[in-house]
Amino acid sequence: MNNHQRPSPRGAYRNRIIFAGLLSLLLLPPRVILAHDENSRLAAFNRAVQAADPDSAEESFKKDHPNPPTKQEVEKVVAALVNSALDAMDQAAAFQKHFPQSKELAGVGNSLVETLWKVFGGRGFPVPPNRAADLEACTRSLIQERPNEIRLYLILCRAAAALPVARQQAIYEELSRESTPGPARGMAQAALLKLERVGQPLDFSFTALDGRPVRLADLKGKVVLVDFWATTCAPCVRDLPEMARLYTKYHAQGLEIVGVSLDTDKAALTRFIEKEKIPWPQYFDPAGPTNHLATTYGITGIPVVWLVDRHGSLRELNARDDQQKKVEALLKE
Repeated sequence: MNNHQRPSPRGAYRNRIIFAGLLSLLLLPPRVILAHDENSRLAAFNRAVQAADPDSAEESFKKDHPNPPTKQEVEKVVAALVNSALDAMDQAAAFQKHFPQSKELAGVGNSLVETLWKVFGGRGFPVPPNRAADLEACTRSLIQERPNEIRLYLILCRAAAALPVARQQAIYEELSRESTPGPARGMAQAALLKLERVGQPLDFSFTALDGRPVRLADLKGKVVLVDFWATTCAPCVRDLPEMARLYTKYHAQGLEIVGVSLDTDKAALTRFIEKEKIPWPQYFDPAGPTNHLATTYGITGIPVVWLVDRHGSLRELNARDDQQKKVEALLKE
């Protein structure tokens, strides 16, 4: 058909139907279109929440992997959960921005608190440094709405640990005040004490489980990795092969490892060390989590890995992340 030909009656009728349909969509009340978009955004948020559920992820992993997970497999699952939790945080922010009057806002907020708590609070999964400030801002916003929600203050403590040291200190000092709920206040005070120790000499001594005398002051000139751990702590046990690899690779260059066990069963710990052929000395006290070193240094959860430099000063409070890189850096000093 050329440009001067008129459409057939059937074609003209079809075009009128299409035009009428498009016109009806354009004339829909705005709230109807917005409601559809609101439902889409809510569904996206709920998908992110579901993907960030550690319990579901653990069940799913066990079904597909009959053998105990490797450290790399665990890290992959944890990274996926962390990314999903942060996605849920972003989705919630977008939902609130676009639909500030939605009746679903309270439910979105409650679900977000649960998700952030499961991932960053209760499980204590690492907060990516590049998103720590976003998590801090989100948590503060939630605290304004829910000032009596104790878990939010604990999440804020977790977020602070991934921020630059100066910012960490400011947050811990803020949370150390009497107005902060007890559990978070205690965590912040302990974290503040640890920060104050960075750059200061670290020295303790004990008789190791195998009878060896251990004194950090005698290890000056070496880089010392201090591992607070327990055989009952799955992440701690998963970290051991990597530590053993680093020990083998860098021991001749000056790396030493000192284990501080929070176990309560001496016989079980001894069997485990012999079975795994762990060569570095181990501190043991039947008090376990409340042993002298744990209480002295404010160790409230494990695994915790510190690094001491060749001068005997504490340099790293979080040597689990980028462990090889941090060890190599101190060995070169």
